[in-house]
Amino acid sequence: MGHTRQLLLIVVRFFLFYFLFLFIYNQILSRHTPDPFTLTTAKQVNAVYRFTGYRTEYQTLENPAEIGIREGNRWFVKIIEGCNGMSVIFVFLAFVWAFPAPRRQKLIFSLAGVLLIWVVNILRIYILGLVYRYRPEWFDFGHKVLFPASIYGMVVLLWVVWLRRITRRAGAGSVNK
Repeated sequence: MGHTRQLLLIVVRFFLFYFLFLFIYNQILSRHTPDPFTLTTAKQVNAVYRFTGYRTEYQTLENPAEIGIREGNRWFVKIIEGCNGMSVIFVFLAFVWAFPAPRRQKLIFSLAGVLLIWVVNILRIYILGLVYRYRPEWFDFGHKVLFPASIYGMVVLLWVVWLRRITRRAGAGSVNK
């Protein structure tokens, strides 16, 4: 098969997987407010605050799709659907599953990558909350520039690792779809 055709199949598979993940996710979003991913994110960020000595609590806000974390009357963060990391996870997964490789290898790498992205996202929100509380003048830069660049940069590094793994296998002639 020619390289152009292989590349085209990878791109088509990427978009098919990506839109499949989005379709399933939107079905979940339409049935739950707040959605279970954002709620889980808020609970885990709150647990990190509590683990590090803050007496925080989370609560659904007036807009039921928003969850706030506060200590007393001082707010740390407001978490909305876009903060839960799922969009980044979908792009990562679609990329991994678009390439021809053994399913077991895809599954293991996917699980490891999703776990890493999830943990980094929880820490991202935790740190952003501390920045908002102690250095609010730095918040916009961290929220709009530094943290998106770092999380997407990490995903690109994961993709590089993935490509190196599967191209090594392809060179050995052991790629199975």
